[in-house]
Amino acid sequence: MEKDYLREMMEQAALYERNGRPDLAQNIYTVALQLLPDSAHSARARLLLCRGAIAYRLHNVQGAFEDFTAAMTEDPELAQFLEGDFSKFYEESCHCK
Repeated sequence: MEKDYLREMMEQAALYERNGRPDLAQNIYTVALQLLPDSAHSARARLLLCRGAIAYRLHNVQGAFEDFTAAMTEDPELAQFLEGDFSKFYEESCHCK
């Protein structure tokens, strides 16, 4: 997948979320993850974090945990950022500032 296309998908997801449609944002992240090659670790980690942040805000703790854990597997440096506190990512979300 081209980086411009991925960026457009992320921008669209952020727009949906800002307009009160987190379900559509999650769907976009899921589709983007399916389109990305397995070797795109950094991009996959970012998408997983964004999708996990939505799950967390929707009180889907299990879904958030699964996405955050998968993101840390894709990019182990995220473990230091999160330090086991997923609420930190909620507060510093990738698209809701």
